[in-house]
Amino acid sequence: KQNTEDVIKLQELSDGLLRLANNTDKAHKLTPIALQEVVAEAMNQVVQLAQAKDITVNDEVVNTKILGNKQTLAQVITILLDNAIKYSEPKATVSLDSEVKGKFAHLNIRDQGIGVRPADLPHIFKRFYRVDRSRSKDQRDGYGLGLSIAAKLVEQMHGEILVASTPGHGSVFTIKLAIT
Repeated sequence: KQNTEDVIKLQELSDGLLRLANNTDKAHKLTPIALQEVVAEAMNQVVQLAQAKDITVNDEVVNTKILGNKQTLAQVITILLDNAIKYSEPKATVSLDSEVKGKFAHLNIRDQGIGVRPADLPHIFKRFYRVDRSRSKDQRDGYGLGLSIAAKLVEQMHGEILVASTPGHGSVFTIKLAIT
């Protein structure tokens, strides 16, 4: 069993490194896309993980047309939802909402998870950066690639990814992209 788990972890690491390498400096064709449609696609990717922890995922996203890449944005939202679910306690709620501010849409992914210490916030989008594992009571596994991949992909869509967090109360990740 341990060997199988090690192989799976190695495969995940390899996949993450390949995604990061393949997306570095690659220009994505940006087209008008429906934000709600992409959010629904990403939610489908994490439904089993949410169900396994009895986590409710609330979708309050306003259907806005943004300029982006549908596949890329779905991958980013999936990464953020996956983290929100992993770092939340069972029976918690993860919420998605959006708003338009000027020429930009802001997609917020809120969790009720363990949060991130202020000292760690400037570093969480760096490759291989891992928050101190002692803060996580079940020693969640990962390689510190998900958020760096997400940040790089959002950057390639000429957007921005932001985070606000309170330890013990959760985090809010915001994806900011131009509207059409």
